[in-house]
Amino acid sequence: MSINSSQDLEKGVTDTQNIEDSHQPYQHHIHNVSIDGDYVRLGNQTYKRSELLNAFAGDFNPGIHPRPPPALANPVPLGLASFSFCCLVLSLINAQVRGVTNNKVLVGACLFYGGFIELVAGLLCYPIGNSYGMTVFGAFGGFWISYGCIITDQFHVVSSYEDDPQMFNNAMGFFLAGWAVFTFLMLLCTLKSTWGLFLLLSFLELTFLMLTIGSFTGNEKVSIAGGYFGILSSVCGWYSLYSGIADDTNSYFPVKAYFMPNAPTV
Repeated sequence: MSINSSQDLEKGVTDTQNIEDSHQPYQHHIHNVSIDGDYVRLGNQTYKRSELLNAFAGDFNPGIHPRPPPALANPVPLGLASFSFCCLVLSLINAQVRGVTNNKVLVGACLFYGGFIELVAGLLCYPIGNSYGMTVFGAFGGFWISYGCIITDQFHVVSSYEDDPQMFNNAMGFFLAGWAVFTFLMLLCTLKSTWGLFLLLSFLELTFLMLTIGSFTGNEKVSIAGGYFGILSSVCGWYSLYSGIADDTNSYFPVKAYFMPNAPTV
């Protein structure tokens, strides 16, 4: 007991009375407490039981209340950036813009930017609960890595078909057809999303179809058409990327993401 407490006791005043007197203007006594399911009524105020647990439990009582989830960055713009870049460059080459037909310049981008970085973006969708983003970015990250391996001389994929070029074209047709199927399934999951994402996968589906047909038939014009569809797909990806990160806090020129009919919005 402190000296001040002893002096108060000599005057016939207790510590409790001192505390009550010092806070006299702010006193508020609760006379009625009732519980109704998940709600607790204290006097004239009603609170959720979880709110009171969070208010009084604190981190000294782990397990009583859940910790708030940490603030995580959105990995989707990163995945869109890596995909749109590689899709644009490859599509320009497929369309033979300015006479460029050699795609070896894309090896590094396929393996590291469109491949590794996009795969990482897909994995980062896991902790934020974005299953669709994890599936799409993870799968297309694998696509770019595998395509980079095909066009890399050290893997001897192309050279193994030197004796039968038609077999190589058919094999590439099988490879592209598989991705056309996957893209179509992912496209069906965008019918209630944004127009940017829907058009991205729509043009990408047409890209894979054109490239598949061009590989099987050897028709160069069909493959060139696939290149132009790929350019349109990458443009939609760039738009979706910018609309996802640009806002009034970081840009004077934010753009709006337009939702499709029946799209769930907050």
